[in-house]
Amino acid sequence: MDIRITNLSVRCRKENFSVDFSSSVTYFYGKMGAGKSTILRLIDFCLGNELVETPALQQEFIGADLNLIIKQKFVVLSRDKGSNQINVTWILQNSAESLNVIVPTKASADSKPIIPNTSIQTLSDLLFFLSEMQPPKVRKSKIKDDTELIRLSFRDLMWYCYLDQDQIDSSFFHLGRDEHEFKKLKSRDVMRLLLGFHQETVAQLETELFDVRRRKSTLHETADRIQSFLRENNIAETTEIEFELQNLELELESMKLDALHLRDNLIRENVHILDEHKQRAMQQSKNLDQLFKAHNDLTEQIIRRKKLHNEFNVAALKVSRSTIAQNLLRGIDYCNCPQCGQEIQNRINKENVCKLCLQDYSNEINKNEAEIIQADLRNRQSELKESIHKLERQLEVIERERLYIAQEKSITDIKINELERDYDSAYLAEARDLERQTGVLEGRKQELLNLLPLPMKIAQLYKEVEELGVTEIRLKNELEYARHNAEMDRGNLDELKSLFLENLALVGFPGINIDDYLEISTTDFIPRITRFGEDELFTTEFANLGSGGKKTIYKCCYILAIHRLAARKHIALPSFLLIDTPMKNISERENKDIFEGFYHLIYKLYSSELSDKQLIIIDKEFFSPVGTPYEDYFKIKDNFKVTHMTPDDPENPPLIQYYRGH
Repeated sequence: MDIRITNLSVRCRKENFSVDFSSSVTYFYGKMGAGKSTILRLIDFCLGNELVETPALQQEFIGADLNLIIKQKFVVLSRDKGSNQINVTWILQNSAESLNVIVPTKASADSKPIIPNTSIQTLSDLLFFLSEMQPPKVRKSKIKDDTELIRLSFRDLMWYCYLDQDQIDSSFFHLGRDEHEFKKLKSRDVMRLLLGFHQETVAQLETELFDVRRRKSTLHETADRIQSFLRENNIAETTEIEFELQNLELELESMKLDALHLRDNLIRENVHILDEHKQRAMQQSKNLDQLFKAHNDLTEQIIRRKKLHNEFNVAALKVSRSTIAQNLLRGIDYCNCPQCGQEIQNRINKENVCKLCLQDYSNEINKNEAEIIQADLRNRQSELKESIHKLERQLEVIERERLYIAQEKSITDIKINELERDYDSAYLAEARDLERQTGVLEGRKQELLNLLPLPMKIAQLYKEVEELGVTEIRLKNELEYARHNAEMDRGNLDELKSLFLENLALVGFPGINIDDYLEISTTDFIPRITRFGEDELFTTEFANLGSGGKKTIYKCCYILAIHRLAARKHIALPSFLLIDTPMKNISERENKDIFEGFYHLIYKLYSSELSDKQLIIIDKEFFSPVGTPYEDYFKIKDNFKVTHMTPDDPENPPLIQYYRGH
């Protein structure tokens, strides 16, 4: 992918700052806190990654603009802080016209193409589009053969184009056993692409196989749905439909004969179809009258019983009040008559005689008499209430029956009106009824004729599914053969091993020489160096290097080998490489040989086989190409650019020059 970084513009609160890059090697070095690593992080941020916000960026950063040249197109990627969208502007080749779109960094469920007649939905798609390339496709599942194809994104390739300071000595391109499964599988897909295992033939066969499986699944689902529809609607198979059509033909022929002999039949029977409807209407009227009378009788009975129920309620209330009054007044000793007011104290009281009315009464109060009366009233009320409920239920049944018969009679009356309005003769009425029956049969016949192709369609669909199954097996076998051939072609893999060992030897990596045996498994693509000791076998890989400094150099040599292989084989890998602090955990003075050996390798590669590629490197110290065999090449100003950055020196300012914070 021909992508070259030319400039980074950093927009801050008080001022904007610009960083230019060489077409070959750009070298940043200096003290901590000057923003060196932030330069590469902002480049990665403009290319779609999340931003690691340092205190300086938290306080001052607004946005960044990255200027690129992609396939001879001038492209600007502008992204604001906190935004998941990028404003992309590019100028078409040999034209002053510019195009501008806003693209998301990631796809969503409702993503739509941002450019008509394309499948571009994200920044990754747009970068491949501007590079005039199709995004490589890989299988989503590495276990199931019938899985769908997904595209490798530009972010996946960036794992092999940017070594950031945080992971340069902790993760070997997400290929290790303890890595996140999704990233590990994606990283392996990138390695297969780089090594040629994803050849054009393999990719084409995978696409064809995916299309065949998708069409097979669609046809099978369609056939199942049609079959389910026929089953739910009691529609038989082809032979049964044809048998029913034959029976309908016989019935239609019989009705045609009946139509021919209709007049003779009417002379003999002389019964008009209208009479049947009138008799039915009369019977319905009688039924309605009877139901109406029954309805009125029940209504009157309910009213009478409700009145009686209310009277019982009043009687029960009176008994209760009388009992209460007697109990209240029984113990009162009257001094004066409550009616005339005369004194009655001097009367001679006789035993068991009322002082007011002078009548005999018993001192023993019959307390149960009122309770017996009330219990009797409650029983009568309960009986009345139950009888009222029964009458009301009967009334509801009669009302429903009356409404049903009224509706039936309404339909019958409408039919009678239609028949009387269209009445010509007994012959015409019977003929029309016969015609109606014939029309029903004709409609059923047409319905069956329309349904007849469906069972045949199911058979045709299943036949196509079977044919696609044969095609699927053929493509699957061809794909397995193509994959096998691709993996058997170990030319790129062997060359990568050779280049990696050569890089390690040129750097002077401790304990490694050019004659060691290097193996890269096509299962996990992790390089392992094997050598024999006195009596045992030793294996060196990234996970067991121990020293963080060794891991850093080891990983840098591997990524340089990958970019050398990409340059030689014209593999679709971005043409730039970003390395943040290759001397992390390494002392330039204590390990001077490693320090100088690594930069000798850098200058050698980028003055020869990687001369048309771009390297942006950040380190603690600067190693000048002056005095090396490659000095003459890097004397050209555009080939080499070095920047010294410190947090507090105006001569060598930090990235955000006015910031004096953390």
